[in-house]
Amino acid sequence: MKTHTRLSALLLSGLVATVLGVPVFVATAPVLARAELAAATEVAVDAPITAVTLYRGRAMVTRTGVLPDGQGSFEVRISGLPASIESGSLSARVTGAKVLDVRYSETLLETDAATSTDLRGATKALEEARRTAAKQEMQSRMINEQSDLLNAISAKTAAEVGKDFGSKNLDPAALSAQIKFLSQSREEIITQRLALDTARAATNDQIKSLEAKIRALGGRTKTAREAIVTVGKSQAGTATLALNYLVADAAWAPRYAVRATDAGDDALDLVTIELNAEISQRTGEEWKDIALTLSTAEPGRRPAPPEVKPEFLAVAEPVVAGETVRASARRPSSPGGGGYGGIGTGGIIGDPGTDPGSINTGRMYDLAYADAEAVGGAIVNYTIPRKVTIPTDDSRTRSQRVASFDLKPEFTHVVHPIADPTVYLRAKARNTTGTQLVAGEARLFVGDDSVGMADFPEVAPGGELTLWLGGDARYEARRMLVEKDAREQGVFGKDDVTAWKWRIDITSGAKGSTQLEVIDRVPVSRDEKIKIELKDLSTPLSTDAKYLADDRPRGILRWSFAMPGIGKDGKPSTKSISWTVRQSVPAGMRIVPAAE
Repeated sequence: MKTHTRLSALLLSGLVATVLGVPVFVATAPVLARAELAAATEVAVDAPITAVTLYRGRAMVTRTGVLPDGQGSFEVRISGLPASIESGSLSARVTGAKVLDVRYSETLLETDAATSTDLRGATKALEEARRTAAKQEMQSRMINEQSDLLNAISAKTAAEVGKDFGSKNLDPAALSAQIKFLSQSREEIITQRLALDTARAATNDQIKSLEAKIRALGGRTKTAREAIVTVGKSQAGTATLALNYLVADAAWAPRYAVRATDAGDDALDLVTIELNAEISQRTGEEWKDIALTLSTAEPGRRPAPPEVKPEFLAVAEPVVAGETVRASARRPSSPGGGGYGGIGTGGIIGDPGTDPGSINTGRMYDLAYADAEAVGGAIVNYTIPRKVTIPTDDSRTRSQRVASFDLKPEFTHVVHPIADPTVYLRAKARNTTGTQLVAGEARLFVGDDSVGMADFPEVAPGGELTLWLGGDARYEARRMLVEKDAREQGVFGKDDVTAWKWRIDITSGAKGSTQLEVIDRVPVSRDEKIKIELKDLSTPLSTDAKYLADDRPRGILRWSFAMPGIGKDGKPSTKSISWTVRQSVPAGMRIVPAAE
């Protein structure tokens, strides 16, 4: 090995090698520093965890240590790496020196249980718990067999009763006693089953706990895992080493709290979105006083798109008896349908919404309460602005505050009385935070009241965001059929003409006025023989351009207006909307639903 290293150094130093006097190689690389060629000095370095970047299903851990002050080549060993490490991800960087090599090492060490009272006790308890689990498994099988036997007796009894029913052979007293016996036996089996299931669950929990304890104590055999970093220092002085590696068994998921509040005048004017991270940490390492970054990146994701292969079509040849088809026609897959979905689409929380509103973000805190700094475009990194401690724990997760945004959205009350008479509160906003809002679960609040759970959508910078905040009991809506008229009309050709007059009554018990949106529908004809007319609108439909272009042709009716609040007399305000739908079809024609 030393000869090989020396030869490589000579070649790299610019010497000319010759074969039979003919020059075959001329190197122009600079001479390596003598410190890099010297035998490396082995040294153990204490490198505690200083930073963690936590992804959705793993984490990048950074350990930092100080190198020896002297000049030369050092083989730095960093021990205590966890079993969850992905050894192929190991990398290192140094300041004030040069990294020559990085490698990973595992050594299996025997653990002497006799010298560890805790390990010996945990091992003995685990063996006893496993014996208990085996006994409980046999008891479970015995109960199943008893249940099968009772079912067989019950079936035989039923068959015998059916055979003897109405005859003198039937003994009612014996039958009653047998039914009572079967009933009592089943009750006993059910009681035994419930008690056994509870005991088995407790035993399984005990086994898991003891197994985790034995692993934490090193197990019956212990694996020593370490990183070996070869470093060259051309001059004396301070140098630092940062070791990076990926670990499994760590993850975070976004969790939101969305709070709508008012300024004290019973009118909602503010929505606060609180982003928290639900963190699970089961790596086997203690993360103490670390710099934490939460990332939406996917380290295991492919770095380039998959190859798009060409597709070829051929005309299918006729099938002749006794032969197989040599070529078959193939139809390329159709692109997915799309377009504006109207009701039922949009980037929303809790229910659909479409139109953008406005958003104002930002609220500064002292460092102890500061929001995480979100950086990135398609990938978002939230850097927590304070040191955190997250112990490894198999049994629980923890919540970490990430960021908070104050929004000034547009509030609207929305009702779809044809489907649900509840009047719902909607807040519309646009993501002007300059960063991606990641998808996650959200708990919704109006004031101090929790109004349910919903899915928070992925919202790109500048994207639209709709927050649904539950029903508002201060409002009532009622839809009713006022009148139906059916008759036959026509001179030369008869038509069946039906007219429906509908009305929606809305009541508001709120103190002030609010914007109200009402959604209904009329049928849309897919055949020229079916004529549909919308007549006698008491309130004009919305003039929103997007609605008129996308939803109105689909038969969706939308009204938008200011709904007044309680009057000076203290009585709720009311508003009625009415319209008539007139349908005309040739007499006797049967109408069926059609696809959109």
